[in-house]
Amino acid sequence: MKKIGIVLIIAALVSQGCMSTKFSASWKAPDFNGKAYSQVLVWGLSDNVANRSTVEDEVTHFLNLKGVNTHSGADILPYDRSVVPEDQKVIKQKLVAKGYDAVLTIGLKDIKEETHYVQGTGYYNPMSYGYYGSFYGYSSYMYGNVYQPGYYSSTEVIYLETNLWDVESGKLVWSGQSKSTSQSTVDKTANAYARAVVSELINKGILQPTKK
Repeated sequence: MKKIGIVLIIAALVSQGCMSTKFSASWKAPDFNGKAYSQVLVWGLSDNVANRSTVEDEVTHFLNLKGVNTHSGADILPYDRSVVPEDQKVIKQKLVAKGYDAVLTIGLKDIKEETHYVQGTGYYNPMSYGYYGSFYGYSSYMYGNVYQPGYYSSTEVIYLETNLWDVESGKLVWSGQSKSTSQSTVDKTANAYARAVVSELINKGILQPTKK
């Protein structure tokens, strides 16, 4: 699948009318028990500036509310992320110089379309219509009703991978995969995702407060 950024995540979510974000899987390094990092940088892996900034800002906002000293990548990273040096030593030097000891990255894993059946109104009771036991009554009733009970609906399902990296060691210390369905606006989409990821990180003790 061609690598695409958060812009396509947002586009897929905006096309629908309701939102849910849940973490379907998570992993923690065996030797990592959570940490109160001095400064965490939220880094969206996308080339769409506006949508990337919205997601970064929402996650940053909710982590700060929980007492985790966090900054959005939009505040310190260049708009064109392609100009960020590929040399890992250079990146580390820049992060350390600015006081960051952890980076939280957000990237797209997959987009899938799921089709499900929406049940119509009413309940199942074959005896209530008086045709049960008679093929003739049943067939005449079903001709007028067989296509009315429900319908099929398609929904875009987006899988995001959120990773927490330790700047000093360069190692991945936590990773989580979230499953999201649609939302009506970019802001609501980012807000729902941010609430879900922050809840996951705080409730499991992955990121611990650095301030009250």
